Amino acid sequence: MMDISTRNNSKKKRISVFDMTQVALFAALIFTSILIRINLGFQMVHFGNAMVLIGALVLGSKKGAAAASIGLFLFDASHGYLAVAWITVLESLIICLMVYLLFEKGMKYNDKIQNIIIVAVTAAITKVVVNLLKYTFLYGMIRDGLAMDVSFWAALGKITGSYGSAILTIITVPILYPPMKKIVSKTSQMARR
Repeated sequence: MMDISTRNNSKKKRISVFDMTQVALFAALIFTSILIRINLGFQMVHFGNAMVLIGALVLGSKKGAAAASIGLFLFDASHGYLAVAWITVLESLIICLMVYLLFEKGMKYNDKIQNIIIVAVTAAITKVVVNLLKYTFLYGMIRDGLAMDVSFWAALGKITGSYGSAILTIITVPILYPPMKKIVSKTSQMARR
């Protein structure tokens, strides 16, 4: 198997071509899942957040973060959102960090359906809170110079798509995670042969 070696604190770590392929495929899935969307005011409801979460769950938080960063950045860059692509990537990294802390460290990868639902609900709430903070502080107060209370109420109205995407995440992740995990598991087994 072909691999690329990197140095990390004098330990040799290998990133296989298979790992890079998995990341690239999930980046493409994330990119295309955002194309299935409904525009609601300033925001859009889409499957991107659900695919970011599924990617972090099935690939692990590190490879999931790489796939999310690539897929979301490419989507934003190619659809006129380049100026805010860094914020989108940062938001996805926060979700991947939550997966790392809650699912990998806290739940020790125990993927019974109740835990996947808990992770999906936590990710959805995290995404809504991060968007609320973004629109309150970054856009409302810093960019527009609004008072905090005015900025907060304006932000609640601007993130309507986040509510819809959060609900979509809570519904779709428990449904799509099991088959996606099987597919990734089987392809990983085949790659090791």
